[in-house]
Amino acid sequence: MVPREQTSNFKEVRMDRDKERAGRREAGREDHHGKEDLHGREDLREEEEELRVQRTEEELRAGTREREAGQVRVNKQVRTEREQVRVPTRHEEVSVERVPVEEGREASEAEIGEDEVVMPVTEEEVVTEKRPVVKEEIRVRKDAVQDEEVVEEDVRKEEVDVDDETTARRDR
Repeated sequence: MVPREQTSNFKEVRMDRDKERAGRREAGREDHHGKEDLHGREDLREEEEELRVQRTEEELRAGTREREAGQVRVNKQVRTEREQVRVPTRHEEVSVERVPVEEGREASEAEIGEDEVVMPVTEEEVVTEKRPVVKEEIRVRKDAVQDEEVVEEDVRKEEVDVDDETTARRDR
């Protein structure tokens, strides 16, 4: 039994072929006062002796095309942290000492009067400086990786059945 889809296609091909033949028969007959064009008739006979039906199939072919699959975004944010650093410092301290002198010692050219002596006292103060230092490098690279995917699709194939009923007529 031939599936319905295939028989309807076969009938359409057969009907189209019959219309085509009828058109050729009419074209082959030119009325020259009732005479037929025999050359056109011979071509028609040769074509009527052979019927061609094409059977087609769908072939599955697969390829690739490039599309965007996403993106990689690298963001840097600034975060502030409190850091403590111990820094050794130095400073000078002043000590005043009164020392008794020997009695009877004479002063050397010293005048009695007001006088002031200044001695500078120093200390170290902590100074901070911030400077950027590269600690790490982030590298983003794309590598092409070869994969293989299996694709599955339905394909249609025409089937042709031929019912030869000519042998039954010969046997009679």
